Amino acid sequence: MKTRILLPAFILLGLLFSTQISFSQIQIHSMPAVTPEDMVEHLVGLGVYYTDVTYQGADQAGGIFSNGSSTNIGIETGIFLTSGAGYIIPGPNTSTSTGANNGLVGHPLLDNLTSSTSYDASVLEFDFLPLNDTVKCQFVFGSEEYNEWVGSSFNDVFGFFVTGPHPAGGNYIDKNIALIPGTDTPVAINNVNNGYAPGGVSPTGPCTNCEYFVDNTFGATIEYDAFTTVITFWVLVIPDEEYHFTIAVGDVGDHIYDSGVLLEGTSFKSLGPPDFLSFDFLMEQNSELAFDITGELLGNEVYLEIPPDVDKTDLVADFEVRGVDVFVGDVLQETGITENDFSEPLNYHLEGYANNDWTINVVTVTDIAQQKLQSVVIGPNPSNGLISINNADEIDVKVYNLLGRVIFEQSAHQNNNSILINDLQEGIYFVQLEKDGFTEIRKVIVN
Repeated sequence: MKTRILLPAFILLGLLFSTQISFSQIQIHSMPAVTPEDMVEHLVGLGVYYTDVTYQGADQAGGIFSNGSSTNIGIETGIFLTSGAGYIIPGPNTSTSTGANNGLVGHPLLDNLTSSTSYDASVLEFDFLPLNDTVKCQFVFGSEEYNEWVGSSFNDVFGFFVTGPHPAGGNYIDKNIALIPGTDTPVAINNVNNGYAPGGVSPTGPCTNCEYFVDNTFGATIEYDAFTTVITFWVLVIPDEEYHFTIAVGDVGDHIYDSGVLLEGTSFKSLGPPDFLSFDFLMEQNSELAFDITGELLGNEVYLEIPPDVDKTDLVADFEVRGVDVFVGDVLQETGITENDFSEPLNYHLEGYANNDWTINVVTVTDIAQQKLQSVVIGPNPSNGLISINNADEIDVKVYNLLGRVIFEQSAHQNNNSILINDLQEGIYFVQLEKDGFTEIRKVIVN
């Protein structure tokens, strides 16, 4: 049976007076002031639509947190679920045995992850529709069970369970995806730690997945005795199909010491290809425009032709992406809102399930043709007899040999973005590109 362990008075006094540094605390906002719908709204990010939110647990056990950057958990804002109370989360770590007994039942999905019965479960559930083929989220799991109950039956645990169609066939049925990275092991006290240690003493091993473990003995900003690093989970899904998601955390073996999970706000995302679907300047967002301007997407570049009298330095772009964060430098871009200077080609960085950079070229009617010629990529050079001409849409292409004879010709009306020319003999060739009166000639060597 557990017994409460109090720190010696001299340790507590040392903790209180050994430093003059003050910390602004993490802010906790619990139910019922925060609704379960508020929590899901705070959690969900790009590419996910949700419905039918439900919650099981005590009001004090769930809610929203902010000002996490004042702590060492590595998350600024998000939602929390605990087996006790949210007000216990803020530090400093002055006790090894803090908890709130809510007197509630556990959850069968948590029972399946451990060898003992769960109690005081807090469970948030909702249906969701992903726009893309991957869903991910980030979290930190912490507990007062560390470090003196490592290896015991008090193996507090949590899980993220998904139900819905599997892309490879069949269905996920309450599949736990909150796993130690690269394994099939749930995140629980006995699965992530640096060994047993008495209350108030930092553990020294043996390591069990301790690369994901943060000891918080005498920590200044969080009460939990230890917690994980920020861990990312993900799952493959089918776009536009419905899924059910269950987040659950609970005590195991008794109702006493608290454990909790903190999930990063807007990190529950359905990530998509890092590509623009459209990129435009609209009249309603740019007062200088007399008409909407539609961008032309070529490869990873966008071309927009504007009248000569329009100022390029403060234009607002209206763009469409699916499940992708868009940045210029370190500034997050909001479609139809964020102003940028387009006097020079501007790099947009898109972050989805992969990363991609796009160049936005804003040109006047007098120079757009020349800009398009500059975007044409010809290679490899030197070549072994095969060359590829990319970004050749709406451009006349002719290939000459050293005798000035045309050996290949294609007109712009054929509307091909990529041209492949095979079986060239050794020698030097000249590729002529022409668009609206502008001409450019490139030399290609075939070995």
